[in-house]
Amino acid sequence: MKGYTPKNVNQVSADQALNGIPMVMTPNQLPHQFSTMVRDDVGKTRGVAILRQKGNDIEYTFAYWDITSPVTQAHFHYGPHNQVAVRAFSICGVKGDSPDCPPGTKNSISGVWKNADIAAVKSGDIVIAFHTQKYAPPIGEFAVYVPAAK
Repeated sequence: MKGYTPKNVNQVSADQALNGIPMVMTPNQLPHQFSTMVRDDVGKTRGVAILRQKGNDIEYTFAYWDITSPVTQAHFHYGPHNQVAVRAFSICGVKGDSPDCPPGTKNSISGVWKNADIAAVKSGDIVIAFHTQKYAPPIGEFAVYVPAAK
């Protein structure tokens, strides 16, 4: 994904992340957990992601602020680190498939990925991508990678 730089600081594994450990998303570092990619030209984007496995489902909450423009779509995508591939589940913004994304440049999104592909999450093959009005699909403003389970 041209224009993106991966950032790795103190990664937790997918099995830890699925137990609700918050993942802090920043453009330059993740003070505590996750791998993230933020556009090099974005600089102020901040956010927190929380995942929790409940049986075959994944409950999620994403909160973000200081983004360049409102989120228009967000998805769980298949794809190993540094790649985004086929959409696995729509979080918001895809008509007929998910609710509208919340307005504004500071907001949050919560929901449940029913019958989630837990194996793909645990193997590190899931990317969570956020597209904004300024950075529409196929590019996006920021993305989060879930590292493989230990």
